Order: sequence, then structure tokens, then C-alpha cells
Amino acid sequence: MIGQRATGSRPVRRRGRAELEDDVAASADAAHAAALHLLTARARTSAELERRLQQRGFEPGAIAETLQRLTSVGLIDDEALARDLASSRAAQGVDASMIAVELRDRGIDPAVAAGAAATAVPAEDRGERCCRELARARLTKLQGLSPQVQFRRLAAFLMRRGYPPEIVETVVGELVDLDSP
Repeated sequence: MIGQRATGSRPVRRRGRAELEDDVAASADAAHAAALHLLTARARTSAELERRLQQRGFEPGAIAETLQRLTSVGLIDDEALARDLASSRAAQGVDASMIAVELRDRGIDPAVAAGAAATAVPAEDRGERCCRELARARLTKLQGLSPQVQFRRLAAFLMRRGYPPEIVETVVGELVDLDSP
């Protein structure tokens, strides 16, 4: 059963890597070519590239030279990648703390990750986003009440949770339609 699909219909191809020969493992040019190949698939952090090159069997000296070379020409820029990833994830509605964790998991310096996440999701947006999520959850419990009662109870609920009045008014005004019967 080893090497076959769960259905047993066809063998599975394993992507095992043969060991690199000593001269290739020490070659910065070979490591550079491998890194460029990895970068054609997607942007990667220097830590991700280093890890992948180590897995392929390149020696530390060749890896360090390759990373320095790619950084000097701008093909590796962890800060720019962090900003791009953070803004992309923020547009998808991901909170800043989760963005920072994702960036750190990809090998980006924690201070850079926190800064990129904070820039992508400013503190005032985080407060409004959390307020909106809490309001949506609470609004489901207020179904069946008149819009005026929903508005009043939801606003009071959010104010008791410490949200500023201007955010509460904006969020509740968006979620509760006072013009409906």
C-alpha cells in the first residue's frame, strides 16, 4: 500500500531530493539559481529562502552569499514583503495581531511584523472592526424587536463595553435600519 493512493489505483510519485555533490553544495552560483527558481513561484522572506536552500543541501557559506547577493539587488526585501502581505491580509478582514503572527511565522523580524501589521490595520480601524463584529453577534439576539428598540439596546450594549460614542453611532447606524417598519 506504500506509494499508492488511498484508492489504490495508481502509484504516488514521491519528490525525494538526491544529495547534492560537494562541489554543487558549496557553489554560490548553484544556490543562486535554486533561489531564483524558488522566487519565480512567489515572493519569499530571507528566512524562507534560507530554510529551503538548507533543505536542498546547500552549504551555509553558499546560502549566505546567495542571500546577500539577492538582497543587494532588491530581490529579497523582508520589510517590503511584510508591508505587502499585511495590507493584503488587512483587506481580507484579518486583524492586526493575526497578521503579525503570520508574518513572524514566515520568518520576518517581530518588530518589522508588528510595524507592518499596525500600519495595515490602524488602531482606530481595529476598534471599529471589533465593535462591528460584536454588534453583529449581539444583533442576532435582538431579532423580532422594533428597529428603534434594536438601535437603543445595541448602542447601550456597545457603550457598556467601552466603545467610543462616535464608533457606536456609526456601527449601529449601519447595522440597524431605522426607516424600516
